[in-house]
Parts: sequence; structure tokens; C-alpha cells
Amino acid sequence: KDHSVASNWSLIHGRSTRNNKRNVRFLYGNFCLVGGLACESVVTNPLDEQDDDDDQSGDGDADTDGDGDADSDADSDSDTDVDGDGDGDGDADTDSDSDADGDGDADGDSDGDSDGDSDGDLDGDSDGDNDTDTGTDLIDMDCSDCENVGGTIEHLACAFDICKVDDVEVMQSQEYVAPVPFVQPDCSLEDSYEAVTRFGDGTNDLEPFKNGSYALMATGPVLAEIHSITCCGTSSSNCDPLTDPFSTEDYSIYDVLEWRMTLKAPEGAKALRFKYVFFSAEYDEYVSTIYNDKFYVIIEAESTNNNEQTIINFTRCRDPDNYYDFICEADQDGCVEGEKYCYIAINSAFSDCCWYNDCPDGQGATDIAGTGYSCAPDETSDSNATGSSTGWLQTTWHIDEEEEFTLTFHLHDTSDGAWDSQVILDDFQFITVADDDTIVIE
Repeated sequence: KDHSVASNWSLIHGRSTRNNKRNVRFLYGNFCLVGGLACESVVTNPLDEQDDDDDQSGDGDADTDGDGDADSDADSDSDTDVDGDGDGDGDADTDSDSDADGDGDADGDSDGDSDGDSDGDLDGDSDGDNDTDTGTDLIDMDCSDCENVGGTIEHLACAFDICKVDDVEVMQSQEYVAPVPFVQPDCSLEDSYEAVTRFGDGTNDLEPFKNGSYALMATGPVLAEIHSITCCGTSSSNCDPLTDPFSTEDYSIYDVLEWRMTLKAPEGAKALRFKYVFFSAEYDEYVSTIYNDKFYVIIEAESTNNNEQTIINFTRCRDPDNYYDFICEADQDGCVEGEKYCYIAINSAFSDCCWYNDCPDGQGATDIAGTGYSCAPDETSDSNATGSSTGWLQTTWHIDEEEEFTLTFHLHDTSDGAWDSQVILDDFQFITVADDDTIVIE
């Protein structure tokens, strides 16, 4: 790795690596008993003369209910309840629970799980998915008449599911730019984005959530097998680096990409929501170093800070004593006052660790096979041909109905242009419930 801005380097297994980079750990009923004392009379059964027990039932089972099963109820099973289903629980189904719904659990909903709804998932919201929302708060977006695979920004928007609501376009305008131009012949601006049906192997965990495709952005060629190239010049020293306006660190940023769009929220919208995965070749080797590549989603809206640029995707930090981006203030949305937070980046809390400090050997929780960012099995194998990801995340942010606002999806390399980073963007939605958070999608 071309670390022209750093010092104290050694070459290990064909790649440059800092000697002092290891300084953070990963987070990462009442019954009448006929023939018994509880009843006042006994009915004599003429058939009793045919058996040799001591009751009056004629069934040979030593009780008085005539069912042949040696208990004192009126069914022919061998349990002690009166429901006739043979399961011993007192309800009217044949499973072994007590709720009479026949599904084998005790929640009364007939679906076989234990969450109290009847949809077959475990989130208790009755909508058949695992995301804890009710599914009824979505505003339907129609993408049936756009192309969602290809290499234009119109393809990106369709793959990101930003389309029409009631035949009205949500997207008002868009542009995709590199503030410092990409000049490498094999790394043009057009190489840095694509709308695809799937990233990586067809059996990995990166299946699109909606409409069979999603958008990709990368600080290098988006479909490369190895993700490490400085696109703004032949090396980082040949680029004109920028300064990160949201960082207090004095580190330059390279291969900066911004997909800017102006949207109009539909009637009834109270929040926007989208899903994404952040990848980087910087994992695990450069966690908590100066190579903290980042992915920002920036909103400019009257309903958020009076149109001031505001990052809306952030999480608790991996190691807040060692690194954090900001401390939540009293009037700040989406966070707890006084707590430390990190933006979505190499040093944030949400990432699948691979080999470093108590992580499973080379096994990230999210299968990203075929992307070029899969975990290295150990430290000595870590290179620019490996990496990791955050897994699927979801950010939700409040918005006013019928408000026009700007979103910028910003991606950059930090401190040099090598060891690239990338993001999947999928399932953009408007919802009718206001919220502000970033969560892991299981």
C-alpha cells in the first residue's frame, strides 16, 4: 500500500503495514368425578356385569367414565383432561401446549413461533418479515417502468428503488461527481458505479431486498476482483487531496465520490429509510489507524437543522475511549446526549470482524463471498485482496411530508487512495412513522 503520508512502515507479505497499528480491540376446571366423592350420585351401568373392575361403567378400566382408559374423564385417551385430544394439556387441539391453536407453542396464534402474532416470524409485528415494523407504514413506490440494471445514474436510482408515488416522480434531480477528477485509464468515474442484480457469488448474503437489484458505489472500479487503486492519480502523491469537513482529524481524503439527489417527500411521509452494506479492504488490518475510510449520508432539509448539512448514518463506536467522531448534544437528533458516536467507517461499531482480537478465524457474520472483500483467515494473509463489511444496515430519518430536500451519498478513502471501500444501496422507502436510527438488519 502506498502510504506516502505516513511513517514507521515495514513490508510484510508483500504489502506495507504500520508497526504500531494494533491499538484497538473489536467490539464486536372443576370436574365432576362420576363415581368419585365430588358427585352426589352414581349411574349404574348394566354392562358393568361384563367386566371385573370395581366401578359401574362396564369398561374394565377401574374408573366410572366408560371410556376404557383408566382415567376419570369422558374421552378415550389416556390423559387426565376432558378435551379428548390425547395431549394432556386441557385444550382442544392435539399439540402439547395449553393454547388450543394447534401449533405447538403457547402464544395462541397458530403459527408455530412464540411471538404472539400469526405470521411465522419472530418479531411480533404480524407482517411476515423480521424487521420489527408492521409493514403497514410504507408508502408504495412504483418502479415498474424504469430499468434497474446498468451503468447510468438513472439505472442507479431505479435499482435504489427511488421511483414514483401515485405516478409522481420522487426524484427531482441528481448528479454523480468526483470533486477531484478520476484520471486513471482503468478507473474512470463511470467505473465507480453500477446497478447490478447481485454483488459477488449468487449464494452469499447479499440478495437484493426489493425489485431484484441494487446500486453500487466504490472508490475504485466497482466490479474489480482486487479493490486497491488510486483513481485521482498514479499515486496518492499525484492527487490533490481534500479535507473532510465532518472530521476533526487532520487527514486528507482521496477518491471522493458523491451521488447527490434532490427528492420530494410524498404526502403522508414522516421519514425516509434505506438499507446498505459498507465494504472496505482496510478491514481488519487498518482498524483504528489513520486509514479510516468513511461512508456518509448527508441530508439538507428544512426539517433537519434548517437545511444545514447533517450526517444521518452513525452508530455507537467500536472503542469510544480510543476513537469517536462526535459527542451527542442535547438538541441533536438520533442519539443519546453525552454519548460518543462514530460515522459508518472502519472505526465504527457495526462491522464483521475477521481475525483480530477474539474474532472467529476468518469468518465474518455476513457471507460476502465473491466480492473481493471477504475476510482474511489470519493476520499474515490480510491484504488488499481481502477485507470485510458492516453487513446489512438500515438508516431511518425523519422528514416532513411534501418537503423537498437533498441527500448526498458520500464515499471516500482516508489518508491515501489505495485499499478501496464500497457500498451497496437498496430498498429506499418513505414511511408514515417518524424515526431516527441506524440498526443492523439480521
